[in-house]
Amino acid sequence: MKYLLYKKEHRLFVVLTSLFMLTGYNTIYEWGKENFKQASRHDENFVKKAKSFIRSVNVYNGFTVEAHFHTMLLTDEARNLYIDYHAKNRGLNIEQVKTLKARQANENKNFISMYVVAWKRDRDFVTSKSLFTGEGLKTGNILKGEDALWNVSLVVGGKRYLPEAVKVVDMPIEYQMFFGENLNIYNTTYLVRFSAKDHEGNYIFPQDKTTAIIDFCSPRYRVQTVYKGINFYLRS
Repeated sequence: MKYLLYKKEHRLFVVLTSLFMLTGYNTIYEWGKENFKQASRHDENFVKKAKSFIRSVNVYNGFTVEAHFHTMLLTDEARNLYIDYHAKNRGLNIEQVKTLKARQANENKNFISMYVVAWKRDRDFVTSKSLFTGEGLKTGNILKGEDALWNVSLVVGGKRYLPEAVKVVDMPIEYQMFFGENLNIYNTTYLVRFSAKDHEGNYIFPQDKTTAIIDFCSPRYRVQTVYKGINFYLRS
């Protein structure tokens, strides 16, 4: 009898407590809305669209991540997305936007560019045992310089092209927003630039859709990010 009475009192306590908490939550929620008004965001659509231009790949040695690469190929469409975002952020007028887009389109007629956000382990472990002993090859930069562990190349139409320049850079803030959580203090950002034409003077990217492969190669590993069915150039 006492047990049944206890159960009834316990249920009543739970119900009353729940009602109080719900009422209190709504009060706190309304107070929070009034006193901590949230800023409106205008970046989400741009960032969402940018994901279609970003490719990522991890380099695994067993269960250990040796390196990772995030690439953004700066096609005409990708550059225009950046300009639209930049214009909204900076309050540019229509004429300024047109000028920027024309300038960026001209850039792509001369160069093929991409941003690469990369990370690697401080040491290249030769064997699985060296993961525990700490033995390994001390390596320099990831992509840039003679001591770089990794090399990057571009493959289009079955032909491989080497970059004219690889630079460590700070991306404009809009591009940083595009990469989002893939960009952190442990990664290094590179601007990789190729000539837009081959040695015969022909454009590497055709006007029609094609597949582009960004190839990363080290003395031990090879990984790729792939862009299938892309138009590097917008039709005039």
